[in-house]
Amino acid sequence: MAVPKFWLKENLEPNDLYYVVLLFLPFVYIMTPTFRCFSRVLKPQNRKNLKTYLVVASYVPCSIVAASLQVFYSLNTPIFCFGCTLIILFVYLNLQSQLISTDSLTSLNNRNQLEVFLQQQSEQKSYYVVMVDIDHFKQINDTYGHIEGDNALVLVSSALKKACDRLGKSVFLCRYGGDEFLLVVPTDMPGYAVREIQECLREELSTRQGPQYYAIEVSIGYAGWDGRVSSFKDSVVNADQMMYVEKCSA
Repeated sequence: MAVPKFWLKENLEPNDLYYVVLLFLPFVYIMTPTFRCFSRVLKPQNRKNLKTYLVVASYVPCSIVAASLQVFYSLNTPIFCFGCTLIILFVYLNLQSQLISTDSLTSLNNRNQLEVFLQQQSEQKSYYVVMVDIDHFKQINDTYGHIEGDNALVLVSSALKKACDRLGKSVFLCRYGGDEFLLVVPTDMPGYAVREIQECLREELSTRQGPQYYAIEVSIGYAGWDGRVSSFKDSVVNADQMMYVEKCSA
């Protein structure tokens, strides 16, 4: 078995300060990103980036494991090189996957991820498709600018994320397009899901910062879905129709 060696002068004792400088401080330095990622994971406002933080945090510990195997198992086999290559590839593929499947403004799932979600579902008759649309969104953009429009989208998406937390982890949420959001909720009580969304929106609006030149309101429609991919579009159409009836009657 190979034994790790430190290239220090022979007269240095193990308790010398050089050991702290050459071993402990570099260890703290390289582990700092991991500590920071895990600390951010614990904050509720960073839950949307949970997977990203965990993937980044795994890089250094995995590299240390590869280096330890290199030192203690075989100095002649490039374990560390292969290990680091695989770790970098793993981190890169995960981050690329998130870029492809995540809406950059709201950090919600996008339409690509919706297609993946649909392919993973089994038939279940207690699904409901819920469509959420921001009222008078074009007017917000035209009157106050696209930055304010983006702020409205972020605020509504934050409310929907909070609603999903209350409804359960099995709820799927995505930005369907423009100012429309889509939820797939496994429930027999769609009215309860709608009330939770409305309540979370009121809570988010109560914490709204800065001057409030305009109101943010949403229209909500829902329709049952039996879990089959072939019938999903029909459910979306029915939820859309209900949503627009509510919008016109408001």
